[in-house]
Amino acid sequence: MNQIRSDSENAAVYTIPPAVSEAKRWLADRLREWEGSPPGREVLRALVATGTRRGWLVGGAVRDLALGRPLPPDLDLAVPGPDGGGVAEELARRLGGHPFPLDEGRGAWRVALPAGATLDVVPLRAPTLEEDLARRDFTVNAVAWQLDGGPLIDPLGGLPDLLRGELRACGPGVLEADPLRVLRAYRFSAGLGLRVGPELAGRLARAAPGLAGVAPERVRAELFAILALPAGAGALRRMAEGGVLTALFPFVEDWRGFDQGDYHRHDLWEHALRTAEEAAKLAGGEAWLPRPDRLREHLAEELEAGVSRRALLVLAAYLHDLAKPECVVDEGRRRRFTGHETRGGHLLRGLLAGLRVGRRARGAAQRIVAAHLRLFQLARQTPPTERARLRYLRDLRAETPEAVLLAVADERATGEGSPYREAVERTAAEVLALYWRKRDEKEIPPLLRGRDLVELGVPPGPEVGRLLREVAEAEARGEVATRNEALALVRRLRERT
Repeated sequence: MNQIRSDSENAAVYTIPPAVSEAKRWLADRLREWEGSPPGREVLRALVATGTRRGWLVGGAVRDLALGRPLPPDLDLAVPGPDGGGVAEELARRLGGHPFPLDEGRGAWRVALPAGATLDVVPLRAPTLEEDLARRDFTVNAVAWQLDGGPLIDPLGGLPDLLRGELRACGPGVLEADPLRVLRAYRFSAGLGLRVGPELAGRLARAAPGLAGVAPERVRAELFAILALPAGAGALRRMAEGGVLTALFPFVEDWRGFDQGDYHRHDLWEHALRTAEEAAKLAGGEAWLPRPDRLREHLAEELEAGVSRRALLVLAAYLHDLAKPECVVDEGRRRRFTGHETRGGHLLRGLLAGLRVGRRARGAAQRIVAAHLRLFQLARQTPPTERARLRYLRDLRAETPEAVLLAVADERATGEGSPYREAVERTAAEVLALYWRKRDEKEIPPLLRGRDLVELGVPPGPEVGRLLREVAEAEARGEVATRNEALALVRRLRERT
């Protein structure tokens, strides 16, 4: 039996019959089982009720079933043209969902179903199904199941590719037709454990410059989906080697050969990739870290749709030194990068705004990067005082775990023989243990206390309480996260009264 290992969050080994003919029969059995399920029966009834001659289940649903996975919550249904609205509305009525147009020009509709599932109804994009499949991205996504009993339709050999564990593009021009497919290739490779061979790697590199013309919202969604995967940091390295990161962030080319001085053993290019890889390892919850299960749960939180703390950490780790070339000062034989952490946080916030990342995630990334040297500074105290550690918690607040992990990853990525690694990891464990304890006891110091407002000129009395409540509410909304931001908010609120 062939096995394909998935590196997705629920990593497992999926067993598929080795011969293509056996695999097709096995897959057909799984699809017929789905047709007999309550949602499958309703899809078939909706096609009959609307007079639609036939329909096909396509894309990721068929692929995931072939991998032995459960049917995904988001299904793609192809129907004869020109419009899928009638089928979508009938499906919504039968399944208790809400239909709305995805692309009115193409007649594509989506049905939002209970519990967050979706069903997309899309007319064929070509005169025949086979031509439609040839226009898709990769052969493993170009396998279709004709509803109401089959057959399985695989004109491009997607199922054999799955059995070989290989990712192949459907045909010439499909990557250039939508350059976002370059990022999708790395997501499928990392998430499904599929190989990208030399031929496809070359095509991805040639198509990568086209990413500059893709809507930033689409780039954001694919990039963060890649980085959320356990194998996401490895995909990041392959994207760097293939020129994809240069297409997304042209400034990284300046990192090749950039000397970081002191005890750094790698140029900035390699250091950035190693830091991302180390951050991803730490995010898995290494045994020496306090409460690794709690850490993994924390990093799984989405700061906004599609942007998890884990993915943001890996990206911040890769870009944490992006201001070094701007801040470099040579002092004899030494190189210094004074203020690069603060400047880098500002630059990263702007970069994320360009990708249409929301305010809360932008602020979190800025704080993580701006603080990436602070744990190192704490570690050099002998030992760090309780007051200093509490100040660290107060300033980083919910981003404390990410800031700690980035500091450790940064230290590890300097190279073998780092003189401070042991001290940094010991301090990281102490600070994280304190953080979890204070979270459990709900004792994380507030951004501001009453005395801070009095020192700002607010008269003692009810006004102090009102302003502190305003700050707490703004923090809960993600609008402020540092003491300085809270003080600035208080000044603005006072100016309005």
